[in-house]
Amino acid sequence: MPLELQVFRTLSDNAGALLFDPATRACAAVDVPDAGHVLAAAKASGWAITDIFVTHAHFDHTQGVAELKRATGARVCGPADAADSAPLDRVLKEGDSVSLGGESFEIWHTPGHSDGHLSFVSLGAKLALVGDVVFVMGCGRVQPGQMAAMWTSLSRLMALPGDTRLLGGHDYTLSNARFAASVDPSNSVLKARLAEAEAAKAEARFWALTTVAEEAATNPFFRAGEGALAASVGLVGAPAGDVFAALREAKNRF
Repeated sequence: MPLELQVFRTLSDNAGALLFDPATRACAAVDVPDAGHVLAAAKASGWAITDIFVTHAHFDHTQGVAELKRATGARVCGPADAADSAPLDRVLKEGDSVSLGGESFEIWHTPGHSDGHLSFVSLGAKLALVGDVVFVMGCGRVQPGQMAAMWTSLSRLMALPGDTRLLGGHDYTLSNARFAASVDPSNSVLKARLAEAEAAKAEARFWALTTVAEEAATNPFFRAGEGALAASVGLVGAPAGDVFAALREAKNRF
């Protein structure tokens, strides 16, 4: 039986997420911005949280972990640099794997947004928990001096099968869509997605789940190798990594 996924707003724009395996009833929380919100979501579904997956050390992703662990006894795993803000039972690194019920997640080190950032990638479930590396039509802010690392991380995720779902850590979708349209104005698929983002915002719908194929069509950072995006930042013929860096700087000023 496939994993069930529940995604919901917590804090102002963070993604709360629960993964549930119906066969074993194992349930994982993905990062914990607010323990109360996560517990309420689990209770509403009749799920008992057994695991906590931490993607990175930033406080808005870890501040509720200790409280949730005390309330549930869940096993916590995540990157070494999250140990100061989350009570880790297992430190994860590149090449490790974790299981939830019958599904296994490969652990990829995806730095750039934070030094120890991890992505949890399940080819079987066609799901990648990407934290703040990828957002719908966007990507996370990059640490100073880490543009090349962020591009490498993005490139790995971009190479996943197109039907792989990507769960990001925030809903910045409308802002991202508006920036994307400003640098890729002739993209008809993006225009439609911008309209959907505007509708989602008006209806207070939370949007943090996407697919590799959807991002390949509309995310300017995934499309850094396309001539139109290179032209938008005056770098026609430049390597895609250089175009990505220029696009990310442009987004910082947008």
